[in-house]
Amino acid sequence: MQAILEILKYTIPSIVVLVTAIVMMKYYYRSFILDRDRDLVLQDRKKTLPMRLQAYERLSLFLERITVDSLVVREQDNDYTSREFHQHLLTMVRAEYEHNLSQQIYVSGDAWYLVKNAKEGVLNIVNKAAMQVNPDGPALDLSQKIIELQMEIDTSPTKGALDFLRIEAMKLMDR
Repeated sequence: MQAILEILKYTIPSIVVLVTAIVMMKYYYRSFILDRDRDLVLQDRKKTLPMRLQAYERLSLFLERITVDSLVVREQDNDYTSREFHQHLLTMVRAEYEHNLSQQIYVSGDAWYLVKNAKEGVLNIVNKAAMQVNPDGPALDLSQKIIELQMEIDTSPTKGALDFLRIEAMKLMDR
């Protein structure tokens, strides 16, 4: 019995020290992993935030460029017939959209959905106006009809998307 007590006298403190060391190592390891993960997230954010903000900037510029008033005024050419101007406007909007297609990976799904809907809204206005004017008439007739149709609806197809992009970009900067 004396021998067992002698053995326990040395092993119990050793076991307590071993268990304490294991618990401390687990705590330290968990803390180390959390710190490392936080550092990786911060480093990643430093790299991706500028790209994401640039995507919001480019999409905002895209929406501003395809806003009906801006598009018609910028692309107006008196040498076009209404049909030619109609095709030119459709081509310009689609080219602008395709140029910014890659930006969708940097913005939320909702933002990209609104950008696509804004583009489609602009194309719908242009197409609707083209159906209401003489295709062989001057491009100015189509321009006027597009502006008229734009004025009939409450808001520009691009306004909601622009507002949404601004809010999301501000949220990115506040993090």
